[in-house]
Amino acid sequence: MKKKPFNEDGYSLIEAIMALMVIALVLVMLLTGLVFVNSIHDKAQINQKVAYNERYLNLFFQKQVLKSERIIVKHNRVYLQDLDSPDSFYNFYQYQYGLLRRFKVDNIKFNLIGGGENSQFSDNIRSFALTLGPHNEIVLEYTLAVDGQSYQRKTTIQHGKTVEFLDKAY
Repeated sequence: MKKKPFNEDGYSLIEAIMALMVIALVLVMLLTGLVFVNSIHDKAQINQKVAYNERYLNLFFQKQVLKSERIIVKHNRVYLQDLDSPDSFYNFYQYQYGLLRRFKVDNIKFNLIGGGENSQFSDNIRSFALTLGPHNEIVLEYTLAVDGQSYQRKTTIQHGKTVEFLDKAY
């Protein structure tokens, strides 16, 4: 009977260890790639939420400013004509208790109208200001809160309307 050479019966221990190391290296590279893709996906989702909220706020205020025939400033507060009943009511906006709220006032004395005078306009807000700029443009400044992060935004809305001041505070 002939003796077979040592390496014809199977793999040596070194060859088996090398094959396992190559497989492990490929798996580590795949896992790293998956973790990286997942983190990019999470950041993209956050950016999408921020962009959606920012676009909603900017477009809404731009629409309300441009549809307002009169812009009123009283006690350092900007009043814009109500979109639903512009001949009867004005709106002002205020940040309260983590929410942006819309308040409805009458168009004569600018007093709150009573029942239904305020409503939640937006959440995910940490700060908010609606003011006039140096050339009577509307300046909208707010901080969005998305997934625990804060994103500050500032938008200027040019309108070309006359701004009426109802007190001497400005």
